[in-house]
Amino acid sequence: MELPVFRETELRVLGVLIEKSLTQPAYYPMTVNAITNACNQKTNRDPVTDYSEGDVSDALSTLRHKQWISQAEPERNSRSIKFRHCVEDRTDWNAAQRALVAELMLRGPQTIGELRSRASRMTHLGSQDYARDLLSELENREPPVVFEMEREPGKAARRFTHLLGAAVPKSDTPAVSPSVRHDVGATERSAMVQPAASPEIENRVAQLESDVAELKATIAAMRGGANERVPERGDWSSQ
Repeated sequence: MELPVFRETELRVLGVLIEKSLTQPAYYPMTVNAITNACNQKTNRDPVTDYSEGDVSDALSTLRHKQWISQAEPERNSRSIKFRHCVEDRTDWNAAQRALVAELMLRGPQTIGELRSRASRMTHLGSQDYARDLLSELENREPPVVFEMEREPGKAARRFTHLLGAAVPKSDTPAVSPSVRHDVGATERSAMVQPAASPEIENRVAQLESDVAELKATIAAMRGGANERVPERGDWSSQ
């Protein structure tokens, strides 16, 4: 399954749609105004944003193009345009996994304890071990959806992050690097993993090093010969 690269606004909008579909189904699908307010709410969000309806409309447009959201069927006697996510159609994530991924979209990297506590408002997560199993399944997919980061200095627990954005936070490193991150383009991939040099390149480097060493030896020999032919200053005065 191919996973697209989402911009920050797209992640916030998609996270909101997943969240509201699980927590407030009576108010779902959602209008642009409702999505904007939910994106900018001051609780359960990190960072707190101030997106305009134009920002949200642009994100909705690109998400529709990527086929991760769709326009909902119009309600009777209503002229409001509403939107719904298509995560169930695009992935096989169950409700608990959708809640965990949405929480990562809305708040960024978190520990298992934080994720279980916060995602439990969307769906039932029986135990921390259950949450870990769900995250491990998402981490071991091809391509992986999440990964576990290295423990931060002074912190007791590791955090998880999603792999749906354009870049992994630079201050954090995966505990075990996923074998292949979803296709974010050659530039992002080369920045994450340094490829091994090919045998041909290694041979050329070795030849260049040999040539440089030989050239240095030749220059040193020439300088030595020149020094033998040049008289010392004291010899000039005796002539």
